[in-house]
Amino acid sequence: MPKKPTITLRSFDEVDQALLELGRAKAIVQHEEAILNNQIQNFRDAFDQRTSDARKQSVSLETEIENFCIENKFEFEKSRSKDFVHGTVGFRTSPPAVKALNRKYSWETILELIKKFSWSKKYIRIKEEPDKEAILADHAADVIDDLKLAAIGVKVDQIEQFKIDIKWDTLEA
Repeated sequence: MPKKPTITLRSFDEVDQALLELGRAKAIVQHEEAILNNQIQNFRDAFDQRTSDARKQSVSLETEIENFCIENKFEFEKSRSKDFVHGTVGFRTSPPAVKALNRKYSWETILELIKKFSWSKKYIRIKEEPDKEAILADHAADVIDDLKLAAIGVKVDQIEQFKIDIKWDTLEA
């Protein structure tokens, strides 16, 4: 059996004072977190500055290598890649995927076209799943009770959670 927590607060005035202390403690954490985030951003900015030329050179060299290989693609007919002392270059073919023909066709439009051509049975999936919203609505309206829900292996559960909202404007700076 879980141990009952020790309660030291004896009145709502003490709760209010505890909220003040909680707000101050959280404000300190938020202030330190803001300083940390500023330092992290400074490190990122310094990193970006130090590596800017190298990143530009990387993009340029990758583009140049890719363009050269595309120009000489006939060299890759027997083997999809070429090994060199300092690396490997090649072409990979991705697995087949169904994609919309162009921006004119959304998946909703495609679905309607499949139905129009009577290909529904072959190219449209129908997913069956419990209608949780209907169960909740019927339970709230007393159409179905807990016993009947248990017969189908479900229950309606609702959790009460305690919350604390600090009024930040009431704290001293």
